[in-house]
Amino acid sequence: MRRAAGCFLLLSVLVLSGCGNSAKDKRRDAVNDYLDQVETIQLHYAPSFNLANKAYQDFSKGTVGKHQLDRLKGAEVSILAARNSLSDVKPPEDAQKLHEDLIRLYDMNAQLGLEVITLQQFLPGVRKTLGALAGVNAKYRKNLSATGSSGEQAAALDGYAAAISGVNKRLGNLPAPTALRPWQSSQVTRLQQIAQTGRTLAAALRVGDRTAVEALIKRFRFLLARQPNVSQAQHDAVKAYDDRLIGLTKLQGQIAAEHQRLQNQLG
Repeated sequence: MRRAAGCFLLLSVLVLSGCGNSAKDKRRDAVNDYLDQVETIQLHYAPSFNLANKAYQDFSKGTVGKHQLDRLKGAEVSILAARNSLSDVKPPEDAQKLHEDLIRLYDMNAQLGLEVITLQQFLPGVRKTLGALAGVNAKYRKNLSATGSSGEQAAALDGYAAAISGVNKRLGNLPAPTALRPWQSSQVTRLQQIAQTGRTLAAALRVGDRTAVEALIKRFRFLLARQPNVSQAQHDAVKAYDDRLIGLTKLQGQIAAEHQRLQNQLG
């Protein structure tokens, strides 16, 4: 994947200016106190966030390995810890929206990190499973070429359907990131259709139903031509990753705008 790195940017806290003893001054002081607490939390977790940024840069270049995954897992823990620390801070009424947006930013970053970790564990499992599928297909073609009767063809189809069902079970049991669950579900359905059509075709061959056999062969060939491939999964993952980055960037803009609103109102 060659996309922009993740958005683990720390909010730059600007203390609101002004002085006095009016009600407005007290509101400003309360917001400043809140911002000071936010800044303390951010600075405490900054080293972990920097590691997360580096891991995301590696991910965007397609160079994620065990070391980078360990970084991401560690960053995930730190992000959640920072989020929990922030949630313990009670904001004044003026900073309530800013507080909610900051919590949401941490949640989105944590979710993105979890998605990337799951993705990097899911795709190797998919490649291994699809490698097994290629072996099943090759064995079926070999067995089919050695058949001489409809009964032998039916037996080859039953064996193939059973093997496809086994591969499909492994594919369906792989823990998929949220963005790739629709892809996983569609591929599982496709393999189920292949296995079921193979069994039905075998039954039609055994009873000599030529009309059914002809129709089922067409469907069987159509399904075989559209078996799962990892390229589509990677494409879907890249799109979901980019969409999340766009969402994070927009939220950061909203946080900056809210901070500026407070500055204009209370500064």
